[in-house]
Amino acid sequence: MLINGLPGAGKSTLAARLGEVLGVPVISKDSIKEALADLALGRVGSGKLGQIASETMWQLVAAMPGTAIVESWWYRPRDLDFVREGVAQSGNPRLTEVWCEVPPGLAWDRYQGRQRHAIHPTANAAERDWAEWSENAVPLGVGRTVHVDTSAPVDAASLAAELAARRLG
Repeated sequence: MLINGLPGAGKSTLAARLGEVLGVPVISKDSIKEALADLALGRVGSGKLGQIASETMWQLVAAMPGTAIVESWWYRPRDLDFVREGVAQSGNPRLTEVWCEVPPGLAWDRYQGRQRHAIHPTANAAERDWAEWSENAVPLGVGRTVHVDTSAPVDAASLAAELAARRLG
């Protein structure tokens, strides 16, 4: 299961809650990237660490039996081919993408207001891309898509029940 949406859309929060309810592991690209950054002691740039983190994420998914939640910001024009490769590598063609719907202004406010690991771009750096991202942000479309309003807290138990009823989890 993929959890996707703009930066600040609430992906990490939703993924953690859904993982608890479903009793499945949550694999976050940012968590992997941050751990790698700490190991690299500033000797590897953000872009390269992001690439390594993505590859590691998909390898981990492929190595684990059963369902996992994979959480990241995948921008379709930039990331679609890579995600398709990762999904193929994982060996699980049956996939659900949970798309976190949130007004771009709210996502931007959340993004600017949160504390992040130093490896991530600053809000000033992300601002250059924000207009394009928010205008063109759409689900990847690599599996069934479920749209979830994350502008307010989500009832993860209800979402898990909906996914199970639709056989999407």
